[in-house]
Amino acid sequence: MQRETSPSVEKQWFAIYTRSRYEKKIVIKLQEQGYEAWLPLLKTMRQWSDRKKMVEVPLFNSYVFIHTDLLKARSVISQVEGAVYIVSFSGQPAVIPDKQIEDLKLLLNSSEKFEISFNEFMFGDHIEVIRGSLKGLHGMFVHYKGRKRILMQIEAINQQLLIDINPAFVKKMHTEKVHT
Repeated sequence: MQRETSPSVEKQWFAIYTRSRYEKKIVIKLQEQGYEAWLPLLKTMRQWSDRKKMVEVPLFNSYVFIHTDLLKARSVISQVEGAVYIVSFSGQPAVIPDKQIEDLKLLLNSSEKFEISFNEFMFGDHIEVIRGSLKGLHGMFVHYKGRKRILMQIEAINQQLLIDINPAFVKKMHTEKVHT
């Protein structure tokens, strides 16, 4: 006999909004408490007056991700110093689809160039990468600053990434059109 899993007990990804510069501390604390927590990091060159150094900085400032059930997600804020709130919509914690987390991890483990976009776009076709190191990644095909790129959205935290892409490496995904 198969047991039905309640949505409140099923593990899902949630975003935690943090105090400024608390991201790494929070992830460590959550992991120490047995949670699966993830902080996407980006390697970047920082320059001081006397030296340059490669450092890892959060890809999304003030956001960390936690894979847990809904009940634990709600209680985690009171358990960890620096955690401000679970990103929510209409009073309910916003679930981040597993595919978006997988795509983000795929991107960060690749050698592809990308940048964070704070601009609003007119969205184009839904696409899937079919060749190269980002094979399997889903996004929107856009032109930005004269270059062809994929727009990848992490909707729950209202963040967007622009990834340089060779148009030959993508295919259009079929979506059903709704007739009104």
